[in-house]
Amino acid sequence: MKRWLLGILAFTLAWIQAFECGPISYAYEEGVQTETQIGIQEQTDPNQFVSYPAGLGIIVPGILSIEESPSDEAIRFYGPDGSSIYIYSQDIKETSAREYINYSNKQINNSRGSFRPVYEKDIKLSNGVRAVEFMYERDKIDNIENDKNAYFEINSIYPNESRVLTFWLKTDSDNLEYYKSLLNDMASSAWVFEKAKADYAVSYEDKDIDIKGENIRLKIGRQRMLWGIMHPHNLDGSDYTSNLKPFEEEMGRKFEFLMTYSDFEHDVNLDEVEDVYEDGRVIMLTWQPWTYIDKTQNENLESESTVLIPEIIKGSYDEYIRKWARDIKSIGNPVFVRFANEMNGDWDAWCAWYFGKDTELYNEAWKHLWNIFKEEGADNALFVWNPHDRSYPDFVWNNSHMYYPGDEYVDWVGLTGYNNGTSFNGDSWREFGEIYYPLYNDYMKHYSEKPFMITEFSCNEDGGDKAKWINDGFNEFANMPNIKIAVWFNQVDTKWQYNIDSSKRSYRAFQNSVNKNPHFSMKSVFELSERKTTEDAIDLIWKNH
Repeated sequence: MKRWLLGILAFTLAWIQAFECGPISYAYEEGVQTETQIGIQEQTDPNQFVSYPAGLGIIVPGILSIEESPSDEAIRFYGPDGSSIYIYSQDIKETSAREYINYSNKQINNSRGSFRPVYEKDIKLSNGVRAVEFMYERDKIDNIENDKNAYFEINSIYPNESRVLTFWLKTDSDNLEYYKSLLNDMASSAWVFEKAKADYAVSYEDKDIDIKGENIRLKIGRQRMLWGIMHPHNLDGSDYTSNLKPFEEEMGRKFEFLMTYSDFEHDVNLDEVEDVYEDGRVIMLTWQPWTYIDKTQNENLESESTVLIPEIIKGSYDEYIRKWARDIKSIGNPVFVRFANEMNGDWDAWCAWYFGKDTELYNEAWKHLWNIFKEEGADNALFVWNPHDRSYPDFVWNNSHMYYPGDEYVDWVGLTGYNNGTSFNGDSWREFGEIYYPLYNDYMKHYSEKPFMITEFSCNEDGGDKAKWINDGFNEFANMPNIKIAVWFNQVDTKWQYNIDSSKRSYRAFQNSVNKNPHFSMKSVFELSERKTTEDAIDLIWKNH
């Protein structure tokens, strides 16, 4: 069943339930809860909207239309002029309401990403709830049709600061005052109650992966998974496979899927990429939109210029992107492009924290880049959308699903979660299943029609038993049949000992698991040109394997 149909069904059920008994609603005086009642009376309003996953109810002005929200705890409305309103239902747990508001808007107040704060003030809504208004703006972007560049939000703070409802508006200067008044009415009509997770079932049929290029065919069968690796190499050189082969010979396995990184200054390293395919492998290019700034050369140069998402939309990087697209097209074989990964982490300048909390801009940049690839005929590029398993900040507006550009623009969905161990304060040991079962189930709810890959993952040596983590965890892959590729990050990262050979026990555990577990494919990349391998011969080899 399509997600939009499920959304309508869930909305209808919620509406019926609201009329049957009504959620608990709250009355406030001076911002303090004074009365609890069953809101049967309010349920008769034809414009009432209740969201049980978000734990809120509001009166919706008739001018607004509701659309399916990417996140259960976010609600999305649109006006007839294209203005959008999001309601983020944020539980306040390990922080305060003020800290939530301040951190959310920190980079706006720092004028990052060409955003400018206008004002902030404390108010009290007509229902007695105290709130914080915040307004900000940016210049219009010509490449966005009907661009909305004026932003306004109301953060309603509920009893004991246990919940903040953020009413977030994106409009233009002509309609700003109208929507500000409308937003105030919505915020004043709202009530909150305990969130209820909706049960769901996903129908899934395991499928073969069969992708053909000019002389490479990638084929991964049902109940099979291909192993990949990110092995230390010179990003500007062409020594990836030569550095990797001695490691593979000792391991007793060829890694047919390789991963590497690039910033937004370098072109595709064609020498390296072509060498990978000549050696009977496939590569994933992790393409991160940042540029290096040497502040020692200019003390007045701020790192703001590394916030490239708005610049990509404006077309500032079109020629550079076209060069990438043409180079990838020239390869002629399937090339995985992982653009702007881990966008829900504030360590990356392509997180919406750096451009006004407007995840729609990330989606616009993704679509702009994707369209250029299509214009250049780079149909062999397979786009991998890939958040981190944990959002930083862990706020609803920064939920990973808010960044999804749409099924048309995504070929594969990437999962990333590391067991950081205990090398740093704040890190904790996490078992494989603790990381990947919740993530897999959540993504299956949203993206089950897309094949999954773990784009990078690893386990630290410190804080637990890494060998056991590998042995136990790798056995879990059979329970996640939609994960078709998994890439091990085989490198020390500061104190994190992510390398396979961090200890003899860990190395042996990895070696035994990847070579003896029948779930893991030993042969998935087939060369078509060399030896003139026929399609029937490949199928026979693959089936016997």
